[in-house]
Amino acid sequence: MEIFRYKAARGRYRLGVRTADGLFDLAGCYRRHRESGAPASPGVPAALARGSLRALLASSGAGAFLDAVRRGRARGAVLAEDRLVLGAPLHDPGRFIGIGLNYRSHAREIGQAVPPEPPLFAKWANAITGPRDDVVLPAYSQAVDYEVELGVVIGRRAAKVPASDALDHVFGYTVINDVSARDLQFRTGQWLAGKIADGFAPMGPAVVEKDDVGPLDLTLETWVNGELRQQGRTSDMIYGVAALISYLSQLVTLEPGDVIATGTPAGVGMSLKPPRYLNAGDVVRMRIAGVGTIENRFRAPR
Repeated sequence: MEIFRYKAARGRYRLGVRTADGLFDLAGCYRRHRESGAPASPGVPAALARGSLRALLASSGAGAFLDAVRRGRARGAVLAEDRLVLGAPLHDPGRFIGIGLNYRSHAREIGQAVPPEPPLFAKWANAITGPRDDVVLPAYSQAVDYEVELGVVIGRRAAKVPASDALDHVFGYTVINDVSARDLQFRTGQWLAGKIADGFAPMGPAVVEKDDVGPLDLTLETWVNGELRQQGRTSDMIYGVAALISYLSQLVTLEPGDVIATGTPAGVGMSLKPPRYLNAGDVVRMRIAGVGTIENRFRAPR
């Protein structure tokens, strides 16, 4: 099952769901769920009214409702995929945590040793944009780079969890482009300035439930204007998803709807000789097998 965020050509964003039976509006699924005699699901109607996956995952009634959807017991209005305008599936995370230098191939290509602990940085919600949206290149940077990353969406509160239990706290996975202004990223010892520009985190096209993705040995790929630039596998991670969740949960309580961008494989623009950064008109396409594809055009500042 996949959850996405969509709107018609006009109107507000809503939550939709893809199951084996098709694409459905999730609010319509809830109405059908209640019409079937199911009890009310606390917090679910408000979350659906807001079009917020974070609020849905945090609601106490989400488990029973989503299980009914998963089993085909609550089908809403059928959606026509070619008429949907997709937004980022999760636009309002409480925390958006990035992991640096988490692929062996990427550490090698930039000449860095394997870090003894995961390097952490933050991105903010303003950076999140949709899987097909244009991204405006900021006028203050001449070194904007791409990074394909597996995004992890937390589904259940995680506080000081062992790695053996960590995946029980995952709801699903998505594709993230951790866009980075390299000239700002390395200007100081903190990376934040290079990570937080508006639109610097295209995400989507959906959040795919954990159990539908399977073992995490997934291919990640990036094309720039049709040229393959990145190709790696999640099995090359230095710190896997379970280890990252366990590590982070010792530092902070992870809540439903939090997002972790888990690092990128080799092939980023700054590592090429000479470096090849993004220019106005460039189209970046990213694919993670079993999770989805995003494609964004980069354009000049207004």
